[in-house]
Amino acid sequence: MGFLAASASVCYFQVVGDFSLREKLTDIQQQLNHEGFRSIEQSTDELSTGWVELDDYESSEFATEYQFRRDQHLCFTFRQDRRKAPAALLKRQVALLSHKFLAENPTYNRVPKGELEQIRDTARSLLFARTLPTPSCYDVIWDTEKKLLRLCSLSQKVIDAFLGLFHQTFPDLRLQLLHPLARAEKLLPQNLQEQLQQSNQAQTDAILEQIEANRWLGTEFLRWLFFRTLNSDSNYAVNCDGPLLTAQPFGAFLDNRVVLIGGSQEGIQKVVVAGPQDHYSEVRAALSQGKEIEEATLHFRLDNEDDGWKLTLKGERFQFGGFRTPMVKPESDPSDDPAAEAEAAFLTKLGAMEEGEQMFGSLLKSFLQLRLGESWATESSRIDSWLEE
Repeated sequence: MGFLAASASVCYFQVVGDFSLREKLTDIQQQLNHEGFRSIEQSTDELSTGWVELDDYESSEFATEYQFRRDQHLCFTFRQDRRKAPAALLKRQVALLSHKFLAENPTYNRVPKGELEQIRDTARSLLFARTLPTPSCYDVIWDTEKKLLRLCSLSQKVIDAFLGLFHQTFPDLRLQLLHPLARAEKLLPQNLQEQLQQSNQAQTDAILEQIEANRWLGTEFLRWLFFRTLNSDSNYAVNCDGPLLTAQPFGAFLDNRVVLIGGSQEGIQKVVVAGPQDHYSEVRAALSQGKEIEEATLHFRLDNEDDGWKLTLKGERFQFGGFRTPMVKPESDPSDDPAAEAEAAFLTKLGAMEEGEQMFGSLLKSFLQLRLGESWATESSRIDSWLEE
């Protein structure tokens, strides 16, 4: 789903490199146009990728600044059209062309390898000529002041393709995944940075190693939140920057779906607990047996309202699956300019998303301050004792 949908999955990146929106505005327009999406409907090409407008997935012109900019945000969409030939049809077409080749070349008992590859290519082209490409669109919201980029997809194939096109479009910039340790570094005050680095179990600055070596950040955070959900009032206070006021109270708890993983002699085991739970006895038993929470559904509330924020936290990378915000619609009038209404809807949605992100950041910061402090041993012992009850 797109950015303006009721819910969207979001992958976060930090934009690295010198960049000034005011100075680069004309260049951005030209770069987006140069790498704009080109349709393959009238061809037999298998794949086409490029940028389209956030508000119009059929347009890739970016003729005016409004078509890709909202205040300090650059907004566009990564579009990928792909043709797929059903395996059964492809196999049938190859068989027909192979039979034709052998009929025209009676000296052969079987199709030579080189000819067979050419036949497969021909069969694929014949099927592609009769097959419309399937479009896929993934919105991109780039906050140029915070140097934060949101991509509305968690598919690794989509992320890889997006990164390739982004670097091709903006060769002077690079994107760095905002993984758990990087988030922690941005949240914590200077006096806790040293403790965080001492807890960093990676040997290099390589992103994949930073993620894999510090899986404890996600698993211990979710374990702590699970304990807090069942043993506290689930009330917290805003303690990091964002649209909400500092010290504003909010509620946060884990519910609906929990995914646990753990190793055994048979290999990696996965346990999924879904639906409303009273005591989460199955999750407690799995945790006491050494399994870890890999992902879970988190809820956030302001002022005890029923309509709040919901997301599925992917603990390994801190990606947000199904990030739902409250449905807040800006007031509109029939005489309003459609472009102004679209911008108002965008800013309203963005504001709601930033509030949810701020509450998540505050919750994570509260955990980190405890985890890196002197009282963590006591808290961890309390959790262990509770799980064994």
